[in-house]
Amino acid sequence: MVEVEKAPRLKGWALPWIYPTGLFIRDYLKEHRMGYSQEMWRQLKVARATQGLTAGSYDNFRKNYIWTLRKLGLIEPVREETVRPEWFKRRYYRIVPGRENDPRWARPQIALDPRRGKPHLRRRYKKIREKKIVPIPITPEELDRIWNTATAFLREYGYVLTREEFETVKPEWSSEAGLYPTFERRVGYVIHKAVQIEYVSRIARRLIPPEEAPAALAREARRVAEGLEREWLRRAR
Repeated sequence: MVEVEKAPRLKGWALPWIYPTGLFIRDYLKEHRMGYSQEMWRQLKVARATQGLTAGSYDNFRKNYIWTLRKLGLIEPVREETVRPEWFKRRYYRIVPGRENDPRWARPQIALDPRRGKPHLRRRYKKIREKKIVPIPITPEELDRIWNTATAFLREYGYVLTREEFETVKPEWSSEAGLYPTFERRVGYVIHKAVQIEYVSRIARRLIPPEEAPAALAREARRVAEGLEREWLRRAR
């Protein structure tokens, strides 16, 4: 469980020791790698209760934070699972790679709609919204090293997608890899995408992007890919 800690003083807050909900969600996902909204809300309730505070309703948490963070591009869904047939599917989220230190976590609602903040906040978050993350350029030698490391790991699990096949589906992979801060995370990105592509292509008996696969197959491919990405990152520590 993510413990409550004193957040830095945020201008305009009457109680500077409240752990802002956006930062709580970020830290929960950093610790657990992924999570679903109801569990994050439950943990937030526990954290707030230790200081005699409430966390608000689950509906408010889902609409005002999970939805907002998705709109800002700070979190993304990674998989779904059926808990009971009559319920909605449980959706898991993770932090969008490279967005861990984005300042918008502290005030996501104002970042999405600056009209909700004071004038100095509106100006500040207008600049943040306009700012784009620029991929770090990767040399051809580094790309070769990333690819060779990823494929050596994947061969252990029977995945033999060629680089030509991978680049046919993901021609922009060199730019996307540059969004990741470390070599290990870049290799993890390639592992994740390569597994998804090969998994759905084996079933389809032709090379296809995961986005073109049936939803159930795409979800299963994503689940397998996430597992191998986690295993790689565990080994790389």
